[in-house]
Amino acid sequence: MQKYNVVNYYDYPVDVVCQVLMETPNIYNLADLPNVSTNVPIEERDTPDKKYIKIKWDVQGQLPPIVQKVVKPNMLTFIEDSIWDRRKRIYSTKILPSFFKNVIDAHHELEFIEEKGRTKRILRGHFEFKVPVVGPVFEGLVINLLKQNIEADFKLSTKALVQYIDKNGIPEITK
Repeated sequence: MQKYNVVNYYDYPVDVVCQVLMETPNIYNLADLPNVSTNVPIEERDTPDKKYIKIKWDVQGQLPPIVQKVVKPNMLTFIEDSIWDRRKRIYSTKILPSFFKNVIDAHHELEFIEEKGRTKRILRGHFEFKVPVVGPVFEGLVINLLKQNIEADFKLSTKALVQYIDKNGIPEITK
């Protein structure tokens, strides 16, 4: 099992960041992330405190020869089953793989924290591929690709946040 923890900062208060990035539909396109072929929304339900989201992802990546013996490119699909908790400011995700359902354990949470007028964004998670010999190699590959996407997501979200505020001003915060 491999764990990861990535911290980034936005130069806006947490209420503004969460309002714009988590509550504005289609603020940026996650299909623009590297290593993503497609992402298709399946379901979204809203309650006053939480938003429930399911997205089907098809990802890509260069697989080492040892991993290719077990994992084929068309097997890199999964459902993201997520909950946006508005009160806690945490986006929790469980990955439901299309293949290897009993050998992959993957989840993460994205937390937004107010810190001196800025927003600290922390992504914590783990990925486990329970297959001898191949597992650790595949885990390392996935974590490496995931970190590329996390950094790209931060850049895309920062750009979207700045463009939204430049165009619309600081949004009215709804709670």
